[in-house]
This record gives sequence, structure tokens and C-alpha cells, in this order.
Amino acid sequence: MLLPPLLWRHSARARRIILRLDLRKRAIVITLPPGVNRQQGMQFLQSQSQWLAQAMESLPRTAIEQGYIWLEGSITPLLPTITMDGRTRLTEQGLHIGHPSDEHPRYVRSFLKRRAEALFPSLLQHHSQRMKTRPTKLSLRDVKSRWGSCTQQGRIMLSWRLIMAPPDIYNYVIVHELAHLTHFNHGPDFWALVDAYTPHGQIGRKKAEKWLLQNGANLLAMI
Repeated sequence: MLLPPLLWRHSARARRIILRLDLRKRAIVITLPPGVNRQQGMQFLQSQSQWLAQAMESLPRTAIEQGYIWLEGSITPLLPTITMDGRTRLTEQGLHIGHPSDEHPRYVRSFLKRRAEALFPSLLQHHSQRMKTRPTKLSLRDVKSRWGSCTQQGRIMLSWRLIMAPPDIYNYVIVHELAHLTHFNHGPDFWALVDAYTPHGQIGRKKAEKWLLQNGANLLAMI
């Protein structure tokens, strides 16, 4: 069995060796407690054959392995071009990548980021006008713990990876973060405001939350 990369961590508070699968980095994280070395950690990993097999099976495939990406919820084939023209362009057939194969992940990632940069600011402005809020700044980042965030100063952060999700999903995340400019909590008034502006209301909100829960790992691991 070919193992994914191993990431070693040391923790003064750990009382035992801890194994965890990092879907975003496609790696196994091995946390060692005090007094335990890497050789012992490796022996423990090898002893956990059932966990390791399940972890490998649950590891999402990358876009390069699958031959396609998700783009705004639609499957978009990756089409390497014969001519290395240095271009990455989208057509009705798919995403054409005029670069050497070992550089495809970098250029696909760059394409998705640019797509998010072109779309999300206008959507933020659209929803902020509807909700009568005034965000002060939008930043697009690649984070593994949150799809979006909002500060009390009005700064909104969105994961550019949301560009792979269907429109109802990223519109929900934008509305969610903007609602924090009115209610900086998750109380009843906050959720009432979110449901008032989320596509299809509370049903749409719960559907979006479920979609992110079920598909979030794929968004993190795809590219």
C-alpha cells in the first residue's frame, strides 16, 4: 500500500499517539506525546492496518486523478492541450490547459481563484445592498476550517474554493457572513435574517449546510 505523506506533530499535552487524516493536505498526521519518537510512531501506524485502510479509502480523489473539476456545481472536464501555448481557457467542452502535466494543479488552482475573484465581489455587493449592510473589505483565502468569516469591523473572508460549489451554496455563505454585520452572534434574530435572504429560505439554508458537510472534504482535496 502506497502511503500518503506523513506529517509529524509533537504535543506536550498528548497522552498517546494520535492518528488523523488531513483531507486538505492529503496526508496522515501523526501526533506524538512526550517521550515517543518517530520510529515508535511509525510502528504504531503500521499496527493500525484497519484504520489505515479506511483512511486510504476515504481519501477524496484529486481533480487531476478524476480528470475534471467542479465549477459552480457543474462537472467540468480537464482537457490537456497538445500545444503548450501557456493558456488556461474555459470552453463549452471543458477547461483547456496548455501547460506541462506536472504544472496542471497549479494552473487549475489559479484559474479557480481568478474565477472567484471575478464573481464573489459583485455578489457580495449585490447581497449587501439587499440586506442594507456595509462590508468594509472582502478577502478570498484558502482556509481549511471555515468557508467564510466576518469581523466586527466589517471585513468579510470567503474561501475561494466555494467557486466549485453550486451557486445556492456560495450565495448562502455570503448571506450568512453579511448577516453578522447586523447580528454578531448566532441567535434567533441572526438566523431569521439569514433565512430571509438565503435562496429558498430556511429550507435552502439547511440544504446548503448539509451540502457543505457532505462535500466540503472534496472541495478541500480536489485541487
